Amino acid sequence: MGDTKTTDPLVRRFGDLVIDFEHYRVLIHEMPLVLPYREYALFVYLASRPGQVVHKRQLLEEGLGRHDPGGLRMVDEHLRHLKGILERHSQSCIEAVGEVGYRFEPPASASTHQGKM
Repeated sequence: MGDTKTTDPLVRRFGDLVIDFEHYRVLIHEMPLVLPYREYALFVYLASRPGQVVHKRQLLEEGLGRHDPGGLRMVDEHLRHLKGILERHSQSCIEAVGEVGYRFEPPASASTHQGKM
């Protein structure tokens, strides 16, 4: 990995979890995580708002760019899949908040910063 002191707005680091916006990828422990496009889009949207509860409708409309009423179930399905992928890599950073929405909580040991890869 590169110099973490250099600011790069296209890279977000949360401890061992890295989002590289320029190359459309997520890394865990420096290994690329394979995510389908919709899971990646939802993850990036949530991770861009750490600690904030994001309503399902907002995830559907702004995170995925869709407006169909049945899409709320789709959001749940994609996030259930995404959570499973992350948990297989010891990252439980997305939590459901009742029936309202979801929240991204960076790992407790992570300091949120931006830096070059």
